[in-house]
Amino acid sequence: MASPADWFKRLLFELGAGYYARKLADGPEANLRREFADWIAPSPGARVLDVGCGPGHVARLLARRGCSVIGVDPGWRLLRIARRLATREGLSIRFERAAGERLPFATGAFDLTLATTVIYWVARPEAVLCEMARVTRAGGVVATLDAHASMTVASMRAYCENMRFTRADTRKLMAWARASKHCRRFTEEELRSLLYGAGLAEQHCERRLAGLVWFVRGVVPQKP
Repeated sequence: MASPADWFKRLLFELGAGYYARKLADGPEANLRREFADWIAPSPGARVLDVGCGPGHVARLLARRGCSVIGVDPGWRLLRIARRLATREGLSIRFERAAGERLPFATGAFDLTLATTVIYWVARPEAVLCEMARVTRAGGVVATLDAHASMTVASMRAYCENMRFTRADTRKLMAWARASKHCRRFTEEELRSLLYGAGLAEQHCERRLAGLVWFVRGVVPQKP
């Protein structure tokens, strides 16, 4: 069951669904997600679940690369946007309304389960990661993109200035940094503890965006 904090955050996303979809459509955050997709590199034909898919930008990106993708999100308006954008591109992606803590899929149904800026946002990240691991086959990958503990308004502003981003791109990243103040920003120790708690092996934690962001993946181990 979602916590009151999660329900409040979901309401914010519902109210700002259009803004959120536009914010992630281009600029540094869109580039970061493409980089993340390259990093996890699923094979064409891979069965992929995008948890907290939002407007479906990553789901569409992976579908274009030949993956069989399902996206889930608790937000009605975000799912409507995701379906509309996928239809516009002629992509066959299944979008369902579901929360990460209770995924409506069989154990081992996917080759890859991913979540971008979800684990740091939810009240019970361990529950979401355990569910992601459950629905991923043995030998499959669970991957996340989340904020590093060093992400602050000041550190993000310094990064934007160093990169000489446009005002529009700077505003997008600064909005992310401000939102991160109300979420969990992870050290490597904290992340690995969550991954171990979900039973994931072969863990790989890598910092990106000048160290402000984590790319993380782990493998669901084979049963003895």
